[in-house]
Amino acid sequence: MRKPFLPFAFALALTVLAGCDSSEERAEKHYQSGLAYLELGDVDRALVEFRNVFQLNGSHKEARRSYAEVERARGDRREAFSQYLRLVEQYPDDIPALIALSEIATTSGDFERGEEYASKALVKAPDMPELLALKAASDYGLARNGNDVDAQIDAISRIRDLRKTLPDNLILRGMIIDDLIQAKNYQSALDELNSAIDLNPGDADLHAHRLSVLAAMSDAEGVEAALIEMIGRFPDQPEMSEALVRWYASRGETDKAEDFLRGRVAASDGSELAVFELVRFLSAERGPEAALVELDRTIAAGNSGPSIRAARAGYVFDAGRTDEAIAEMEEVLADAKTSEETQRIKVNLARMVTAVGNSVRARALVEEVLAEDPSNTEALKLKGAWLIDDDDVGDAISVLRQALDHDPRDAATMTLMAQAYERDGNRDLMREMLGLAAEASHRAPLESLRYARFLASEGKLVPAENALVEALRISPGNPELLVPLGQLYLQMQDWPRATQVARALEESDSGASVTAAATLRASIFAAQEKSDEAVTYLQGLVDEGKADLGAKVTILRTHIAEGRVDKALAYSSQLLADDPDNPDLRFVDASVRALAGETDAAESAYHALLAEDADRLPVWLALIRLVSAIPEREAEAVALIDEGLAAVPDSPDLKWAKAGYLENAGDIDGAIEIYEALYKENSGNPIVANNLASLLSNYRTDDQSLRRAEVIARRLRGSNVPPYQDTSGWIAYQQGNYSEALAELTPAAAVLTDDPGTQYHLAMTYLALGRKTDAMAQFKKVLDLVPADDSRAFVQSARDEFARLETEGVVLDN
Repeated sequence: MRKPFLPFAFALALTVLAGCDSSEERAEKHYQSGLAYLELGDVDRALVEFRNVFQLNGSHKEARRSYAEVERARGDRREAFSQYLRLVEQYPDDIPALIALSEIATTSGDFERGEEYASKALVKAPDMPELLALKAASDYGLARNGNDVDAQIDAISRIRDLRKTLPDNLILRGMIIDDLIQAKNYQSALDELNSAIDLNPGDADLHAHRLSVLAAMSDAEGVEAALIEMIGRFPDQPEMSEALVRWYASRGETDKAEDFLRGRVAASDGSELAVFELVRFLSAERGPEAALVELDRTIAAGNSGPSIRAARAGYVFDAGRTDEAIAEMEEVLADAKTSEETQRIKVNLARMVTAVGNSVRARALVEEVLAEDPSNTEALKLKGAWLIDDDDVGDAISVLRQALDHDPRDAATMTLMAQAYERDGNRDLMREMLGLAAEASHRAPLESLRYARFLASEGKLVPAENALVEALRISPGNPELLVPLGQLYLQMQDWPRATQVARALEESDSGASVTAAATLRASIFAAQEKSDEAVTYLQGLVDEGKADLGAKVTILRTHIAEGRVDKALAYSSQLLADDPDNPDLRFVDASVRALAGETDAAESAYHALLAEDADRLPVWLALIRLVSAIPEREAEAVALIDEGLAAVPDSPDLKWAKAGYLENAGDIDGAIEIYEALYKENSGNPIVANNLASLLSNYRTDDQSLRRAEVIARRLRGSNVPPYQDTSGWIAYQQGNYSEALAELTPAAAVLTDDPGTQYHLAMTYLALGRKTDAMAQFKKVLDLVPADDSRAFVQSARDEFARLETEGVVLDN
């Protein structure tokens, strides 16, 4: 039977069909609208239109390309890379997109991906010079990072040949410049940089490299002139003037730095930004009181706007008058209308109230600001930091991406993004963000040090060295950079350059730098098995009055390391005889006596010190270690921990000790409670994170605890620290990711050979992978490490699994 004709249904069908037919047309209209906005210079609206295209047609090739090009042009290389990547996923033969991916990766120092995308494109266009250039550049970077001299020579030879065909290619120039710098051919490098800057005068990175070369040439006038030129060329980048001030300060030219900053204040007719730059400098170099005097002078001169008053309140807060400062900020806001200025003040007030523990008020202030302006970068950074602390990593990354969208070269946002990627266990993106932060800050000490430490933790010692050296060229003599550089050279066993660093530290007027130099020189002697020379050198400093207690302690450590406990004891006795009332020397002498086996004398000395001052945390820890080393005195050690916590209740070390004893006593819930409290206080501490995740994953079986353990332990993935590998691997096992578990647990078990728990984790992973013989051998290792009456659950499981495998006829290999 025929169904009746339904006009309404037919009309609806036509509407649906018309919608399907027109979606691509609507997408094209949005694309054309986006191009029109680009021609008008309205980038934000253009990007909105391109995103509308993707909602209607996710495969629109040219919209995707335009979006990626815009993001790249405005400095957001991360977003540009992701868009180009999406493009080549949809259109694998798109050579321009592959070129862009290779260029972004190579210029970001990710030479592996640079080589990957260049090679893919070369399959399609094997003779294209631009691709050959990218391949050679990435090969050079890989060879340099791997210290492969032959491959580096081959790559630079190809680069120089290709430069004849592509004389304006900045990537080729960059590699040639790097090679010249490595060869210490600084004049040629400078010539190349000047030529590259002529080609691309708006490239801030080229200007930064020129600074580095001028500094390496010890051309102080050239560095100063280049910095001043950069300030004029990049007026919207305050880090440029900060770099010049750092340069003056590193050379001891603080008056010149102050004159420069006061000149900026005068030239800007008292601009608040210029005033703040001056005040920050005065606070750092002359102390917070000098900053307050300057702000009071500014206010007296008639500039008493809300921002100036808020800045003054900030320094009052730093001086410890927290209630006064917060009250002043609240008063400023009470009389002010909503504006960008009041939003900045609210964010700063949020920071203050966070510091005094009022997180509810702080978060409310930030949400107020974001309700008024969703793009407020400082508010987004604060919110992102809180989300990281709360382990809401996905939301944190989303919030911080918004901040980077509005300020793509903000080093602080990049650093926070790196922390978020760390929490997420993504070390590749963490490394990239730390590198970008160092670059965006123009090699500022703190950002450079973070990047170098991360590279060193991965065993990338040469790139870590480069990061520190580049920063030192802009901040020469900075001990915060010199000390880790010296430690890096020790790790590389490069004694001559370690000695150069020690000499540079000795030239400082700072007592801390001289002590660091002494420690470094002693370490160099010790590493070369020249302990007597180390002691002679250090004692010479002591005799000349050039060394403090640190050098004397290093002498003691050197004697102890060489097994000369009698000499260490004689030396500490002499030190104490010369100054018998010095509590630090009394503690040192007691510690040496403990090592020498004179436990009664050491214990008496520790108790005497604590009777005089119960806040001495190192003494509590030393006493607890001494007592806990005697098995029959375990109850006393636990009581001492409680006494120590009563005296120093906020000590994380004592709380960790308490948690350790609770765990050993089988009170797992009590240990977890302590670690949860420590984690709440500082969720960024990887040791606390590891211990908490380990307890949750080993002793809890409910889904909520295991999910929490996985979230906490994400940051541990890919680490080279054996306890972290063990925790991460066991959690991967519990999630059924056995290959990942094996990759983590194998190196952990190879190092933690006396830890039955780690050996058990590897055994269970072998079992899950069907490697029964390996599992049986591993279970035997577990049982060999524990006493016959060990009743722990994992030990009983190991016994049961070993017996089951025997029953199945599995035989151990001989």
